[in-house]
Amino acid sequence: MTEVIVHDPGLCTGCRQCMTACSFRNYKTYNYDLSLCKVLDKNGEFVRVHCQHCADPMCMAACPVGAITKNEETGFVTIDKMLCIGCKACMWACPISIPQMQRGLKAMAKCDMCCGDPECIMVCSAKAIKLMAREEGRELVRRLRK
Repeated sequence: MTEVIVHDPGLCTGCRQCMTACSFRNYKTYNYDLSLCKVLDKNGEFVRVHCQHCADPMCMAACPVGAITKNEETGFVTIDKMLCIGCKACMWACPISIPQMQRGLKAMAKCDMCCGDPECIMVCSAKAIKLMAREEGRELVRRLRK
């Protein structure tokens, strides 16, 4: 079953604990700039921007060396840092420019869903971030937009 992270802006307090958990997991430091997700304040409503692990990832199609793959079983789209050449084609192809240059390497980085147990969800005390099946997530997002 393919799962995705869904954010409910109505529940989000803007604490950005998801960002600190992400930066610590990936870089062993608490630094908003290093987080692979972002929480933005849009006129008092907090919006979380993160990799959608797309059904048909444009980042993967744009990668000239095949460093980006999609696990068809889990739906996770990941970057193999040993194959990545840091050309940024994935970032330019992504509709929301999610992949970023990894600190200390000439390779791109993006959310890898913490290998199936996202830390951002564990630290969200407001329960604004959820992991759910892709179709269930789409339905929730449709209801939230109304």
